[in-house]
Order: sequence, then structure tokens, then C-alpha cells
Amino acid sequence: MTNTRMTMLCGFCMICLIAAIMPVASALGNGTAWNNNPEHITAMKANVAYTGAIGQAQMDGAISYIGTVSNGAGTSQLSSIESQFTGTESSAGSMTAADQIKAAETQMSSDRKEFMTTAKGSLKEYNGTAKALRESINASVMAQSGTIQNLRNTWWTDRETARMDEFAQNDQNRNNVLAKLTAKGVDVSQAQAIENQIQQEGTALKAGFDSQDGNAVKAANQQLATLCNQFRDIVKGYRTAHPAKATVTPAAAVPATV
Repeated sequence: MTNTRMTMLCGFCMICLIAAIMPVASALGNGTAWNNNPEHITAMKANVAYTGAIGQAQMDGAISYIGTVSNGAGTSQLSSIESQFTGTESSAGSMTAADQIKAAETQMSSDRKEFMTTAKGSLKEYNGTAKALRESINASVMAQSGTIQNLRNTWWTDRETARMDEFAQNDQNRNNVLAKLTAKGVDVSQAQAIENQIQQEGTALKAGFDSQDGNAVKAANQQLATLCNQFRDIVKGYRTAHPAKATVTPAAAVPATV
């Protein structure tokens, strides 16, 4: 039983981790709330589709095995949970706001947990084995591997589009801030040096997306968050030192998203 639980738990935790590295809400600085930015919404939907495909394949494998050991008697509740799971995943495709999609993800996570608990109980009730259940789940995922891989590629592409667009908008805003301060006679060399580092880190961020390297993306985003905070603090210092000159708000130094 312990092996069975760990097998399913690892699969479902993987899905939760995938969702965790989606971009969080922020501001593009162009008047459009990031929460409803079309590119961000597209990336969120791609995540739901990808994780939904994995979850459904795992559920199909578990249901197939439980159906075998129970002669079909133990699959009703599992199938009902799966129907709710896939229905929520499908409905997310027509959603237009991040909050709606997040609610769908929360529901799907709840369904996965309920399914896992129910499958665990059914395995015990019908004297199934952990090894056989694991093999059935793995076989089901493998059978859908082509579809899952395509959805994974789409998810990475959509995330990159959304994140790099956000980066470009913030980069433009920072440079606008520097230009306005320079026009007012402020020496912005210190902030410009940070901006140069931010641009270099943006290159690393894109490379991480291009290679589908989650660790590289996370590291670049963390470094960007640090650099953007430094940029903001330096510009605040300019405002303090030159109150009559530096009247620009450094709103462009938005912390990077994951």
C-alpha cells in the first residue's frame, strides 16, 4: 500500500509543481492588468491542458486496474471523480480571467486528491497489488505520451511568450525612467549599470525557456527579482537626492515572475 500511495502521490505532486512555476500576477505597466493579459491567460490554459492530460492518463490507468481486480464493481466512484476532473479541465478552455483559471486548478487539485484516496481504498478492498496498479498507470501515461509531450511543448512556448513580453514591457519602462531622469540632469550611471545586468539576465531567462530548463528559468527569475529591487532602490535614492529633478516613479522595476 505504501508503494502504491507513493507512486500516485509522486505523479500528482509533479502536476502541482508544474502549476507552481506558472507566472504569478504582476503589472505590465502598459495599462493592461497582467491578471487578464491575453498571453498570460493563454499560458495558464496551456498549463491546465497539460496537467489535465497527465492527470486523466493516470486516472485511466488506475481505473483500468481497479476495474480488473473488482470485476467492474469498484470503478463507479473513480469514474465519477475523473468526469468532474476532465469537465473542469475542459471548462477552463473558455475562461478569460486568471482568477477563474486558478479556481479551476484548485478544483482539479482537489479532485486528484479525492481520486487518490478513493483508489487507495479500492485497492485494499479488492486485494489489488501496488506493483500492478503502478504498471497500469505507467502504461496509460505512456500510451498518451505523444499527446502529453505536445501539450508540454505548447505550455513551454506559451509561458515563454507571456514571460518575455512582460520582460520587454518592464525593460522599456525602466529605460523610459532613465531617459526622463537623464533629461532632468540626474546622473543615472549606477541605475544604468543595473539595467545592463537586467538585460543580460533576460538573455539567460530566454535561454532557459528555449531549452525547457525549469531550474534555469527559476534561477534567472530570482536574479531578476533581486536586480529589479536594486534598480528601484537606486531610483528612489535619486528622488531623495534630487527632489526637484527626479519626479518619476520607478514603477518599471517590477519583480520578475516565476
